[in-house]
Amino acid sequence: MPEPPNSQLLALLTNASSNKLTQYFLVHAKETVEAERFLLDQRLEKEQNMAAIIPQTNQNNTYWRVLIRQLLHPSGSPKVLSINKWSSHTGLTNTNDIFPDQVGNFYGTKLIGSGLHCKPYVDYEIVEGSRVVIPKPSIDINILDAIAYKLNFTYDIVMPSDGEFGVLKEDGHWTGVMSDVEFGRANFSLSLAMLEERVSSLDPTNMYSMDALSFITAKSPPRAAWQKLITPFQLKVWVCVMVSVCGGVLLYHVFYHIQATISSSRLLDSHASMSILASFLSQSLYGYLWLLAGRVFLGFWFLYAFFVTTHYKTSLTSTLAVPFIPPPLDTLQQLLGSNLKYGVDEVRGVEYQLFSTSRIPLFQRMWKDMQFNNDENSMRMVMEGTYSYIKYRSFLVLQMLMHNSNPRRKTDLHVATEEFFPTGSVWFLPKGAPYLKNFNTVMWRCVEAGLINKWLYDLYAVYVKEYQDQKSSQEQEDTAVENDTRLVVFTLNHLQGAFFLFFLGHGCGLLLLFLELLLVLHTSSL
Repeated sequence: MPEPPNSQLLALLTNASSNKLTQYFLVHAKETVEAERFLLDQRLEKEQNMAAIIPQTNQNNTYWRVLIRQLLHPSGSPKVLSINKWSSHTGLTNTNDIFPDQVGNFYGTKLIGSGLHCKPYVDYEIVEGSRVVIPKPSIDINILDAIAYKLNFTYDIVMPSDGEFGVLKEDGHWTGVMSDVEFGRANFSLSLAMLEERVSSLDPTNMYSMDALSFITAKSPPRAAWQKLITPFQLKVWVCVMVSVCGGVLLYHVFYHIQATISSSRLLDSHASMSILASFLSQSLYGYLWLLAGRVFLGFWFLYAFFVTTHYKTSLTSTLAVPFIPPPLDTLQQLLGSNLKYGVDEVRGVEYQLFSTSRIPLFQRMWKDMQFNNDENSMRMVMEGTYSYIKYRSFLVLQMLMHNSNPRRKTDLHVATEEFFPTGSVWFLPKGAPYLKNFNTVMWRCVEAGLINKWLYDLYAVYVKEYQDQKSSQEQEDTAVENDTRLVVFTLNHLQGAFFLFFLGHGCGLLLLFLELLLVLHTSSL
C-alpha cells in the first residue's frame, strides 16, 4: 500500500470472519512516527505479517528502512524493530526474514486458559475466593505443558464465573468457557466438544481426541440369599410341581382305595400324602401297591420325582455358589423404560445442548424428565441404584474403575455398551488468533506420538489410586474379596434360606402344638 490504510479499509482488512487467506501488509510510510502508529494499531494485533518501509537519505543516497512489529516481546508489549535496509544499488543489506514467525516464541508471556473440571481431560484444585485454579495431571494440562515449553510461555487456568461450558444465548453471545474466550478474558479454552455453533464464533484447534456419550448405572444387586431356595425354578414350574404333587396324592389315594375294596389293605390320607412327598426326598414308602396299574404309576412317578429333584439340586448348588445378577441396561430405550431416574451435568455442556435441541423423538421424551446434578451427587445416586448418569464415556469408565478396589473384583457399576453423539475434543481460540497454527503443530505432534492414549491409561491408574487412598481402611476391607482361584466356601449367608425353613417349621409346629393342647383342654372340660 502506498500509504497506511484509512479506518474504513482497515476495518475491512481485519475482519476475521471474512479472512480466508494469509494476509501480508507492506506499507509505505513517510516517517517513522507514521509507520509506528500503523504497526502498533490495536486493530492489527492479530495480524502476524506486517512491515513498513520509510525513505531515508544519507550523504545524498536514498535508501529504504524496513520496520516490523514484534508482536510478542520480553517487555510484555509489542515493539517496532528496524530489521533491514534496501537500496536500488545494494538491495537488502541482510537476509533477515521481513515477515518472521511472530508467535514462535512468547518470551515468557503469561497466557490465560479457561476450563471446567472434567476428568480425565481437565483436573485442577480450586482456590477459595479465586477464579484461578491449581492444575493437576490430566490430558489437557499435559498437552498445555508441552505447548508452553515449546512456545516459551507461562499460563494460568481459570474457571468461568458462571460455571458452565458454554450455551449460546439469544443475543448471539456465549456463556461459560466460551464466553471467557469470546470476550478476551482468556486466550484459549481447554477441552470442549466440536460443535457447529461454536465453530462459527471461535476458531478451534485440531481434534486431539474422540469421545461419545453413554450412561452409567449400578448393577442390579443379587437376590437375597433366602430367595435362592425358590430361584432355581420359575413361578410357572413351581405351580406345575405343586399341581402335580396334589394330583399324585389324589391318584395314589384312589389306587389304595380301589385296592382296599379288593383286599383289607388300607392307607390313611396322611400316609398317601407323605408317600408322594417322600419320593422327592428319596425316602421309603409306607406301603406298596400290588395292583399293576398302581405300580406303573409309582414307577413313572419315581422317575418324575428323580428328574425334578436332580434339576433342583444342581441348579440350587450353582445358584448358591454363583449368585444370579439381572442383566444391566445397555440402551437408552431400556433406560427410558426402566424405573431409574436419569440426568446430565448441571454445567450445561454438550449433553444439555443435545437433549434440549434435538428433534429425535427418543431424546425429546428423555428431555421431559431430565435432571441436572454435579458429578459428585450424580455418582452418589448412581451408587445407590436409583439414578443413571449421562456423560462422556471416558469419564464414566473412570468412575467404574475408581469404584473397583480389587483388579479381580467385578465392579458394582456398569457403563452401557450403546454410544451416541460422538464428538471431537478441541480447544477454542479467538477468531484470527495468530498462535492457532503453533498450538496445532505441537498438539498434533502429541497425537502422532501416541501420547494422548498413553496419558489416558496412566491417568486412569493415578485417579484410581487417589480414590482408594482416600477410602478408610474399613471401607477397603469391606470391598476386598477372596482370590478367584479359591473354592467357594458356603457361609451362613448362603444357607440362610435353609435356616429360615428350619425356624419356620419349628415355629409352626410349636404353634399347632399349643393350639392342639388348648383344644384338648377345652374338650376335656366339657
